[in-house]
Amino acid sequence: MNTKTLILIILSGVIVQACSLTFAAGRNGPDLMEEMKDSIVYLEVSSYGYSRSEPWKHERLSESWACACAVGEYDVITTAGSVVNLAFIRALRYGQNEFVGATLKVVDYDTNLCLIRLDPNALSKPLTPLTFSESYEKGAEVSFYWLSSDNHLYNGRGYLDRASVEPTQVSFGQRLCYIAGNTSQRTSRGEIYCVGSTPIGIAHLSSEEKESGLIPAETINRFLKAAAGENYQGFGEAGFVLSELLDPAMRSYLKMPASMTSGAYVSDVDTLGTGCDNLKKGDVILSIDGHALDPHGRFTHPKYQMLSYDHLITSKVVGEKVQFELWRDGQKKELQTEVTNFDVSQMLVPYHEYGRQPEYIITAGFVLQKLTREYLMEFGDDMEGQSPPHLYHYYRDCAFKPTPERQDIVILSYVLPAPFNLGYTSLGRMVVSKFNGMTIRSINDILEAQKLNPESKYDIIEFELDNPVVVIPRAQLPAANQFIQRNYGIEKLSNIHDP
Repeated sequence: MNTKTLILIILSGVIVQACSLTFAAGRNGPDLMEEMKDSIVYLEVSSYGYSRSEPWKHERLSESWACACAVGEYDVITTAGSVVNLAFIRALRYGQNEFVGATLKVVDYDTNLCLIRLDPNALSKPLTPLTFSESYEKGAEVSFYWLSSDNHLYNGRGYLDRASVEPTQVSFGQRLCYIAGNTSQRTSRGEIYCVGSTPIGIAHLSSEEKESGLIPAETINRFLKAAAGENYQGFGEAGFVLSELLDPAMRSYLKMPASMTSGAYVSDVDTLGTGCDNLKKGDVILSIDGHALDPHGRFTHPKYQMLSYDHLITSKVVGEKVQFELWRDGQKKELQTEVTNFDVSQMLVPYHEYGRQPEYIITAGFVLQKLTREYLMEFGDDMEGQSPPHLYHYYRDCAFKPTPERQDIVILSYVLPAPFNLGYTSLGRMVVSKFNGMTIRSINDILEAQKLNPESKYDIIEFELDNPVVVIPRAQLPAANQFIQRNYGIEKLSNIHDP
């Protein structure tokens, strides 16, 4: 090979490489990076919280960051998980050195989305809103973008692997999620994902396997439409649990024809959520809104293939109708009901109490508080293995089943040692059943029960299981409570939310 030929081969390789780089840049690179500059902001978030073991104490202020994108000239959207226990938030836009003030407009922890308004008077110019496309192409290349605290715009790569129904991580809900695979880095803070130049979702969770979960465009668009109204009500939640119905003997026992191969078994019905007033344990749900369910409780979605039944309810706005086709008592039935949801505070064991001080009452050093999932998390991430079994039972089996007779689980968390409660200081993690003879339905009842039996010299606390009874001399209470406040630095002895 002569020198001239070698030079031509090298030059042709350089030209091909240059053409490839130019194509890649035009498709995913500088052009889109330029477009994103007026649409993406960096959020600096300050959060507070309360100690679950000492619910009268504030935790230290912490700082974190998130990415958000414009959906209006002064409105941006990001994940609700980024604003949990929010104390203060401010934003930085590309090319503007100073931070601007921001306020939270709407937050929905169940969909893991929130809308934030930036101070219009502090922005150098309006933002450029992005429009999210609801198209979905499995296997498509994706790019994601975020703005850093030093005002630099960055991007990464991946591909659209699948769609599924996943937990939101900040609440109990199961929601539609896109999974991006082989991402160049983990994303979970609201980074903007695009296919080509079209936004398709924002990042909300990640895993160790270089996979990132996205809140998809259809969820974002529904949230924005609902948030534009005067009274945001959110989206539906299922009030029942489905189990697999694969056993032919079980189908025969339910008097289902051999030809009927669809349908999943209603293994539990809650007292909160869609269908809780209409469905029965033992029903078989054959279809929801005309979408046939397989024995695993899945249906075939026209875009996403197989999805869990949850999506047919959680994708609907509260107040919409949903149609069930059932197998009940040996025959088919049609049932229509209204899509509902509920506030987390209505749960028997609330999943969270974001932005609220935990409820508690301290009397003579006995710390009484409401059982929550966050309290159980104090025992470790493995709640099932590390938390007290009798308390975990209420979370696992009864969290969505409050009744008029039981609206909270009230526990004696522990006893603050003092001279007047000697002999009781080893007690703790016990469920209160009665106070002064009154059956305790909620933590509010404690305040009422303390007024009962005015002629008695004692307050009497009774507990579930075979736990001992606590006897508190009422004559000592004023001095005892004063001692507890002074020695343990407790500003107020109770915190009860308004009903």
